Amino acid sequence: MILEVFLPIPINKSFYYKFKVSSKIKAPALGAIVEVNFKNKILIGLVWIIIPKINVKMKIKEINRSITGVSFSNETIKTMRFMSHYTCNPIPLLLKIFLSGFSINYYQKNYTDSKKKAKEAFNKIFFKKRLLLTEEQTNAVNEIKMRNKGFNVVLLDGVTSSGKTRVYMHAIKETLKRGFQCIILVPEKILTKQWIEEISNDFGLLPEIYHSSIPQKKRNEIWLGVLKQKISLVIGTRSALFLPFKKIGLIVIDEEHDSSFKQEEGIIINVRDMGVVRAKNSNCQIILSSATPSIETVNNCVKNKYFRVSLKNRVKGSLLPNIKVVDLKSQKTKNNFWISTELEQEIKINIANKKQSLIFLNRRGYASAVICKNCGFTKFCKNCDVSLVLHKKKGINKSDYLLCHHCNYNEVFEDYCDHCKKSGKFLTMIPGIEKINEEVLKLFPKSRICLASSDILKKEKDWEKTLNLIKNNKFDIIIGTQITAKGHHFPSLKSVGILNIDNLLNSFDLRSSEKAFQLITQVSGRAGREYEQGNVIIQTLQPNHPVIKAISNSKKEEFLKWEINQRKTSNQPPFSILIAIIVTGPNNKHVEKESLVLANMIKKRFSNITIYGPAPALLNKLRRNFRWRILLKINKIDSSLDQLKTFLLKIVSPKDVNLKIDVDPLTFF
Repeated sequence: MILEVFLPIPINKSFYYKFKVSSKIKAPALGAIVEVNFKNKILIGLVWIIIPKINVKMKIKEINRSITGVSFSNETIKTMRFMSHYTCNPIPLLLKIFLSGFSINYYQKNYTDSKKKAKEAFNKIFFKKRLLLTEEQTNAVNEIKMRNKGFNVVLLDGVTSSGKTRVYMHAIKETLKRGFQCIILVPEKILTKQWIEEISNDFGLLPEIYHSSIPQKKRNEIWLGVLKQKISLVIGTRSALFLPFKKIGLIVIDEEHDSSFKQEEGIIINVRDMGVVRAKNSNCQIILSSATPSIETVNNCVKNKYFRVSLKNRVKGSLLPNIKVVDLKSQKTKNNFWISTELEQEIKINIANKKQSLIFLNRRGYASAVICKNCGFTKFCKNCDVSLVLHKKKGINKSDYLLCHHCNYNEVFEDYCDHCKKSGKFLTMIPGIEKINEEVLKLFPKSRICLASSDILKKEKDWEKTLNLIKNNKFDIIIGTQITAKGHHFPSLKSVGILNIDNLLNSFDLRSSEKAFQLITQVSGRAGREYEQGNVIIQTLQPNHPVIKAISNSKKEEFLKWEINQRKTSNQPPFSILIAIIVTGPNNKHVEKESLVLANMIKKRFSNITIYGPAPALLNKLRRNFRWRILLKINKIDSSLDQLKTFLLKIVSPKDVNLKIDVDPLTFF
């Protein structure tokens, strides 16, 4: 018997191994995990195809052994095959992710020692009495339940604080009762504990948490627990979807619009889309939950591919926040430049009433760039083609320092220009939250201020501690970046001020309007969640921008129709498919040459495809490697799409050049 085996190594091919058929040893089946010798190393691999015999001249090695009781389901194999073709990622790289939680040593120690009882993880599940739901939630639960028969996609579209979690948890509860496994995916690690607290208190469920920061031993335990169907419910980030589930009954992707579900490093893949594929191959339901669903998801609802369930009211009866737009062009010059008069007055009232205010600015550090006013010189990263961000008095020797947000290169900030040899000439450009903090301190010197960004709250425990202090009203003013916008519930938060959103509105990104709408809506949704209506102040130079007008007038559906029409008119996704090819390497000339060669190959072979580039990427140098981009645009119904993907998957790049393929790109830098 000949086994075609894929190994979790960066080689895009399979390998053949023999298995001696014996009455004593059961032959490995499709999906079995086997141990093999490969180039003087012992590796584990996946049995992909079984062949009775094969005619080759070379000697074929035997497998060392088949790992008893460890195999992938037909659904997993089918999903890997589809995702490999769709995303142009080799099977071995996908396999590496699927096997990342498996350790042969852990398995041998806990499952094969006959003297010890096999150690298996399991969920503690004890159902409490049914929670009271609002009439709207009850209707949503019933609509989802009606469709929980076989594969279907439900968009649970509810305003912020409408109780979407409680709705889909009822579906989870019913699915678990039927003996199936369930997965809940969240965009950030910090959200997993928050979800655990909520569902354990409300539903009596204690799921396993799975993400990259979980200790390896615990990940090994969960991986095998899922495989053995001892674990029924997992909450996690992207990696949780690669666990070896055997009996999936329901998948939930919370905040489905969030770009964190797109894995950009290493293997490039959209886990939200992969979730839909796993649900289809498992013949089960998947719920995509969001207050600001992606345009792709909404368009699938329009086309009746997905079913939309809406929640239009907040749970505790509070109204959605009042939205006020401040036109910065009409602001009078004053000592505080970034905080408008309206926002200043709002914060004053909140402090007097012991309520909290959130100032949102999606820029870390003190200033995004420093520039010499004498000669115009800007301090750039030595490894990346990007300006260094100024941070205040945290880091090297407790001095102000410059940091690259891409490679983490840092240096002490010296107010001296190496270009014109002048001192004291540097100006700070484009403020970050540390700069805003200075201004807020001048306005409210006695206030309790919290700075919240990934630079400041680097450890998970730091963020958890800060979250608890915010929830207990220990801060008057929170100044935060995007991490404050994602699904958090701040009971005492009355008002939100949104600064410098114009930067996102004016982005060249084809999704800039969509991303701005989602971000503003999500941040605004933090205000006034506990009975009392909140207030949101949006500071902008473009008060008549379609995104600002839609939000200020509560015209979400009109915005979605407008955005879909814009995409359709310009034949942009989801009405076409984009494929980005990023060519990188340490030698810029070699990278440029290989980019041109590749682009010409595609032009000759696929004359009907629109090709942009090759051209230097906007971020031309990253971590000492130069980057060139090619962008392909093709109609969804084009018959050559499959041929193009097959061609791209088989490309072998030269040794000094690395090639990445990004199907359905979300970023274009």
